[in-house]
Amino acid sequence: MEQTPDIVTSVAAKEEAAKASGSAEEPDFEEIAEAQRQEEILRLAREEREKLEKERKKKLGDFYVPLPPPERAKSPPIKARGIYLTGHTVGWESRYRNLLEMVKSSELNAMVIDVKNDHGMMSYRSEIPIVNEVGADKSVPVKDMKAVLDELHAGGIFPIARIVVFKDPLLAEQRQDWAIRSKTGGVWRDRKGVAWIDPYEKKVWDYNIAIAREAALLGFSEIQFDYVRFPENARQVEQEAYYQAQNHLAKDEVIREFLIYAREQLKDYHVYLSADVFGVIATSWGDADRIGQTWEEISPCVDYICPMVYPSHYGPGYFGLAVPDAHPGTTVKNALEDSIKRNASLKNPAIIRPWLQNFTASWIKGNIPYGPRQIREQIETAARLGIDEYLLWNANNNYQPEALLTAEEAEEKNREIFNSRMEKGEDVLGRTPSRAVETYLEALQRRDWREAFALQDTDFALDHRSYPAWKESWSLKPVSFQVEQVEEEQRENRGRIPSGVLCRLNVLLAGNGQEFSFEGESWEVKLQNGLWRVTPSPGFLESLCWREETGSP
Repeated sequence: MEQTPDIVTSVAAKEEAAKASGSAEEPDFEEIAEAQRQEEILRLAREEREKLEKERKKKLGDFYVPLPPPERAKSPPIKARGIYLTGHTVGWESRYRNLLEMVKSSELNAMVIDVKNDHGMMSYRSEIPIVNEVGADKSVPVKDMKAVLDELHAGGIFPIARIVVFKDPLLAEQRQDWAIRSKTGGVWRDRKGVAWIDPYEKKVWDYNIAIAREAALLGFSEIQFDYVRFPENARQVEQEAYYQAQNHLAKDEVIREFLIYAREQLKDYHVYLSADVFGVIATSWGDADRIGQTWEEISPCVDYICPMVYPSHYGPGYFGLAVPDAHPGTTVKNALEDSIKRNASLKNPAIIRPWLQNFTASWIKGNIPYGPRQIREQIETAARLGIDEYLLWNANNNYQPEALLTAEEAEEKNREIFNSRMEKGEDVLGRTPSRAVETYLEALQRRDWREAFALQDTDFALDHRSYPAWKESWSLKPVSFQVEQVEEEQRENRGRIPSGVLCRLNVLLAGNGQEFSFEGESWEVKLQNGLWRVTPSPGFLESLCWREETGSP
């Protein structure tokens, strides 16, 4: 409710006091007039707000959620280190209290709480008409979610709302015209018998965004979309099913457009937006699994991108490992290095906040038990790559306090890592500017365009589609090179890496019977998105694409 200004209260109090004392003091008419003016402003604001809400209610219909109070502000950003909780865990008082105490006494500062789970069920009683209509909140484990969130905020704990988007068997059954359909008739189901809703259907978008708005109103500081993708096993899906609302967009474009739309629709609710993605999308290229998740299409659309870099989710042979699950540190290191490289070429990428494995994958041959040491190894591997926020996943919400440090200990460790990197002038992958130039030239030698793309500063003129196409024009390659020196810009503030340096180098390009020698080249190397990235000279790039028939690129 809108509050009457203190000035009105004070004027009324003065008048009452004057009457009680029998004082003949004249009222301050200017003060009274100002109070009346403020009251009128508030009255008009209330009327305007009521009018706006009536219009929104008419426009949104069953998806209507009120706007937040005008005074609602966005929570300050934090480096979130959290755990996942189901609604049932939050509703189980004694268990929830134990986990809350673990968070308060450790480096953790966030909780990811189910708002709509994998079954399409809500964790609390909703006031959204369509949610009530489909019965998504028939039986809820959390009786007073707002009280839970108020307590978290009071304790300095950052609450994140997990909303499972396109895997929603309840909605698919209740609104079959919104579901992925079987070519043989009826609702299509995956190998586990789970029905999915159609990512092309805009009403599905509005349904999930309405839930996100309500979660924001209750007090969640961030909305995290999970299963923001098409079903796995795309070949089987395409053989068995069809999308009723399918249009001209590719799958990854649909997911991108959903996230852009969600961000716009949530802007008045003052929440951060994050998306969970398979960790392997940072290592594969494009939408390799045809589930609609391409790193470059998702990262610019959210505040946080959360790759699930669980070692158990990488098959034999990934990163040269027979059983990646048995090597948590190595697997997470490689997966996050790939994530960092994918972010490097984006103008406004999301912050990387990985999901880490807090469970034993007993179904994997050659697996190892995941105890405190394996969990800690993942956390510290991420920290050494400059990623000092993370989320721990255990579907049953069984966590191990022994894996965690105190907030002070974790802060000290992260500070040591940061200071060491600053002193050496290294980026988050441990490269100096000169080493970045050498790595770039080595990538050109191997025609490894993915590594070159991560390292070459194109002023964002080439993207994940145009750079591979440009690579086809490479006709020469470096056969020898020497990076002679690095000249740093003058540092005004010691203890900080300069944003750019100059590298001097000699390089010989050769191929197709041609040679081009570049001596005393000066290349600028800039720190972008955590990586040193190289700006080759125009002459070098032209010669790289030299064509004999034209004598030019």
